[in-house]
Amino acid sequence: MPGIGKTTIANAIYAQIAPYFENMYFLNDIKNSSLFSLQQRLIFNIGKATERNISTTELKEIFRGKRVLIVLDNVSKLEQLNALCASREWFGEGSKIIITARDRHLLKEHGVGHIYKVKELDESESLVLFNSKAFRQATSQEDFAELSRQAVAYSRGLPLALKVIGSLLRERTISDSEFALHRIKMFPQHEVQSVLEDSFNDLNDEEKQIFLDIAYFFIGMNQNDVLQRYNRSTQRTTLQICRLEDKSFITIDENNKLQMHDLLQATAEDIIRRKSRIKTDQ
Repeated sequence: MPGIGKTTIANAIYAQIAPYFENMYFLNDIKNSSLFSLQQRLIFNIGKATERNISTTELKEIFRGKRVLIVLDNVSKLEQLNALCASREWFGEGSKIIITARDRHLLKEHGVGHIYKVKELDESESLVLFNSKAFRQATSQEDFAELSRQAVAYSRGLPLALKVIGSLLRERTISDSEFALHRIKMFPQHEVQSVLEDSFNDLNDEEKQIFLDIAYFFIGMNQNDVLQRYNRSTQRTTLQICRLEDKSFITIDENNKLQMHDLLQATAEDIIRRKSRIKTDQ
């Protein structure tokens, strides 16, 4: 899920283990970079700068035998992985390649050995993060304890939301903070919603429509009942729902019911409202 803290975790791991590697590279913002620029950034770090495109075979030779630590952050396409780390055999023994991506299926397709799904923070962890942003300390001020609990409940463990809301409420009076939190609940913060909507825009048209349908009509419904509502191939719809789950837009609980994070649902509802407004204007 976007905003869940994948990059933050990768940064923390990188900082902790980087001293044990002679060659280390943290490639951020891979999604918005060309393959050429990514390869240039990689090879520049080992003093092999070149202004021409290089083949994967050449890149493999550059890394051959080297024990490296590489973080590939925000990968969005299989071709990026194929161009930067096509095989474990490219690198020396003991190398570590850390990949962050919003799409679990992408990692499976590339044959990644260990996949870790980042979970939402629990209530205790959420309070610590929120308080650190709102009050610059791990615990809330006494008068703000209830407000902190409300903000944490609204954010439902999403680090991005906790950081944005906490920073927004910093150094406000209790009455100002209560009013601001009320407005946030009514009108989600642009900084949070833009990140969530950016991920929505990466979906294909079918995935977008099914995501919006689930958000508006099918939250809490059994997946089998939802499939019967669509006048199309059940197999195809099942595949699209699985893809949405791989990308953390939805979850399917132990009772086979479709669930969604509240902030993703709010983003979907806002998209639907805007679409309806455009149709009305036309």
